[in-house]
Amino acid sequence: MFINQFKDSFKQEWSLIKSSSFLVSSGIISGLIATIFSIFLSRIFGPANFGIYKTAVAIAATAAYLLDLGIKYLLPRYIAEFERKAQSHNIADIIEKTFAFKGIIATAVLLSFWFFGPKIALIFFHSPDQTTLIWPIMILFTVIFFDISAPILLGFQNFKLIALSSVLIPLLHLLFGISLTFAFGIKGALIGTALAFIVGNIPAIKFIFKKSLRTKKIRTFAFGAALKEYSIPAYFANIPTYVAILIIPLLSIFYQQTSIGFYSFSLSFYIAAQMVPVSLANVMFPKIAQLNGRKRHREAFETFKRINIIYTPFVIIGSLAIIPLAHPIVKHLVPDFLPAVNMIKVQTISALFLGYFSIATNYAIASNKLKMATYLNWVLSIIFVVLAFYVISLSK
Repeated sequence: MFINQFKDSFKQEWSLIKSSSFLVSSGIISGLIATIFSIFLSRIFGPANFGIYKTAVAIAATAAYLLDLGIKYLLPRYIAEFERKAQSHNIADIIEKTFAFKGIIATAVLLSFWFFGPKIALIFFHSPDQTTLIWPIMILFTVIFFDISAPILLGFQNFKLIALSSVLIPLLHLLFGISLTFAFGIKGALIGTALAFIVGNIPAIKFIFKKSLRTKKIRTFAFGAALKEYSIPAYFANIPTYVAILIIPLLSIFYQQTSIGFYSFSLSFYIAAQMVPVSLANVMFPKIAQLNGRKRHREAFETFKRINIIYTPFVIIGSLAIIPLAHPIVKHLVPDFLPAVNMIKVQTISALFLGYFSIATNYAIASNKLKMATYLNWVLSIIFVVLAFYVISLSK
C-alpha cells in the first residue's frame, strides 16, 4: 500500500524532484560534511572547549536570525512573483532595500556587542577571560546576518546553486576551520566559519548580481508595506522555531561547558538529520506559493501530501540505522564523547520525525496560513526545549 503511494507520489512530483535532486542530495552531503567537521573539532578541543566554540557560534547565529524579522520569508515569496512577471527592476529594489534595512539593525547590534562584551562572556561562558571571543563573534554575526543568498536563490528557484552553496560552505568550513583552529584556537575556528560563508557564496552572489542588479528601470517595490503585511507577521508566526538556535546559549546559562560540549556534539547529528526535510521543505515552498497565488489550493495540498510520503523512507531508514551505528562511530572517532552516545540516538531519531513539522510549517507559510504555522511552530518548539533538557541530562 505505502510502496504504491510512494511510487505514485514520486511519479507525480517527478519534475519537482528532478529540479531539486541536487538540493536534496547536497543537503545529505552537507550534513555529512558538517558532522565530520564537528568530529574533527571535537577531537581538537575536547568537550569543554568544543562547548565554548559552539556557544560562541550560537550567540552570533541567535542574534542574526532573531533580528532577521522575516526577511528570509519575504525574499523568496516576492522574488518568485517578480521573476514570473519579468520584473527584474523590483527584484533589484527589494534586494537593495533589504541590505539598507539590515545595515541599520547590524550597526546597533555590533555596538551592543562591543559595549556589553564582558557581561556577555560572564553570562554565557561563565568567565570574563572569554571576552576576547567577542570580536570574532561580531564578525561571524555580520556575515550570517547579511547572508541572504539562499532566500534569493529560492525565489529564483535556482536549486542547483543552492545545492552548490550548501556543499561548498561546509566543505570550506572544514578546510578553513581546521587550519585556522590549529593556528589560533577557538578564535580561528570562528573566523574560519565566517570565511566559509563568504567564499562558499561567491557563485551565488555572481548569479544574483548578473540576474537582478543590472537594471535601469524605475524601481517601485513598496518594501515597508511588504515588511508590515507579510515579513513581520511571518516572523512572529515562526518565532518558536528560533528556539532551536537559542537553545545552546540558553543551556549554557545553566550547565557547564563540558555538558554543553556533549549536547552540541549530539546536536550536530540532529542538524544533519534535518537536512533532508529542510531541503524538501525549501524545494516545496516556491511551488506551493505559486499554486496558492493562482488559487489552486487543492493542488498545493496534494503536493504537500506527496512530499511527506516521499520523505517517509528517510525517516524509517535513518532511525533504524543510527541505533547500532552511534556507539561504534563515537568509540572509534571521538572516544572522549562516549557519554554523548545515547544523546546522539535520541537527537537523530527525534530530528527525523520532527522533520514532518518543517515540511508542514513551510507549507503553511507558503499558503499564507500564518496561524497554522504559528501553532505548528509552538508545538515543535516546546518539544525541542523539553527534548534539549532531557538529552543534556543523559550525559551525566
